[in-house]
Formats: sequence, structure tokens, C-alpha cells
Amino acid sequence: MKNSNFKLIIILILILVATLFLVQNTQVVNISVIFWSYSMSVSIVVVSMLIVGILIGWFLKSYITFKNKKVTDLDENIF
Repeated sequence: MKNSNFKLIIILILILVATLFLVQNTQVVNISVIFWSYSMSVSIVVVSMLIVGILIGWFLKSYITFKNKKVTDLDENIF
């Protein structure tokens, strides 16, 4: 099986699983953050938290990479 066909099959399976998750988790929950209160679907809450987690991880990885590159550049200039 070609690599592109394998990737396509995996992507289609993930889309199917995500769709099933969204359809099955339509219950409304209350989310309270400090003074605000929201009512939304469980699936929207989970997907939103997933996106927030991915963004935080991406920003932290970028910051650490930048910081390490900056320290490495400074070390090269010293020697």
C-alpha cells in the first residue's frame, strides 16, 4: 500500500471518529469561569480545550526553541 493511501485512510478514520464523538456528545453542560457562566455542548467544550492545549503547547515549544537558540547564539559569540 502506498504511503499516501495509508495517510488518506488514517485521516478518514480520524474524521469518522471525530464526527461520531461530536454527534454522541450533545448534552449541554454549564461551564463556570470566575464570574462568567456558559452553557454549551460537551463536544464543543472538549474540542475547544483540545485546541487551547495545542496552541499552548505550540507557543511553549516555540518559546523554548527560541530561548535555546538565543542562548546557543550567545555562547558562539563568546567563544
